Amino acid sequence: MQASVAVSEALEAGKLSAAPRDGAADFAVAWLAVVVVSLAVAATCVVVSFDAHARQPGRLRRMLDLGPSVRGARLLLAIFAGLLAAAEVLRLPFFSRAVVSPPRHVVPCLAYPLVAHGVAEPCFLAAVLLLLRASTGGARLPAAALAVPFACLPFLSAHVAVLVLPAAVAPYPGQLAHAADVDARCAYPAYAAALLVALAALYAPLLLSACWTVAAVAINRRMRARAYALAALVVVPLPVQVVALALSSVWETPRRTSPVAAFLGFLAVGIAAAAALTILVLLPVYDALFLGDDEQLPVAVAAAGEEARELDR
Repeated sequence: MQASVAVSEALEAGKLSAAPRDGAADFAVAWLAVVVVSLAVAATCVVVSFDAHARQPGRLRRMLDLGPSVRGARLLLAIFAGLLAAAEVLRLPFFSRAVVSPPRHVVPCLAYPLVAHGVAEPCFLAAVLLLLRASTGGARLPAAALAVPFACLPFLSAHVAVLVLPAAVAPYPGQLAHAADVDARCAYPAYAAALLVALAALYAPLLLSACWTVAAVAINRRMRARAYALAALVVVPLPVQVVALALSSVWETPRRTSPVAAFLGFLAVGIAAAAALTILVLLPVYDALFLGDDEQLPVAVAAAGEEARELDR
């Protein structure tokens, strides 16, 4: 069976050069990925461990709100944030040397945009949007959480189509799909950059609108400040990520990608993942457990949703 343009070019690149050596930027990416994955695991453990507290009646249940409705959405957020960080390892040289032998050591470079930006990032952004809208009564949990895994289908389908359609069926120019440079370092294919632009263009205005709505119904300044922080730390990094990764797809003369540009792209999305996990999962639990019963419990986004729904009634 004839391979696609993307796969053929990756195999050819693997024949022309050996696996590259690790650089300082690669170790920085690996360290940041470990940090984000660890934070995602911690958030998952917090959600699961404190479920018993959420089952207790009273104010703690209201503020912690880790029952079946919100717990599922928060778990999805943690899972896809962790997957987004773990997928970054696919493009690192030490991974390709460890799991794939030449001349196929470039193939993981094709899997990287598929997993990271065809599956993990769309679902991560969808989970953030869902939690924000649910907090103001704009989405009904847990039923709406079932749609989060399906948020990646348009982007995943486009990535898969590029990788599986034979070159005779889709004879697009090879430079649109090159996943590695002349040194066999992972670049970022132009088709993946175009899909990433579409992803950012779709979710950036939706997330900004949702954060603005949460800030508008916030019951105090602390909750409002966290809503603004979420907008700044999740939405603003999206164009930074797009620009940094797009540089890898248009690098010219000689065709060598910059590890620093790729690191900046992951740094941007890593900040977004860490901010979402902290503000939407960890801080609400902290507020519920460490603020006194007589103190105004402010920031849990779920509490803002309850206040909004009470006002609507």
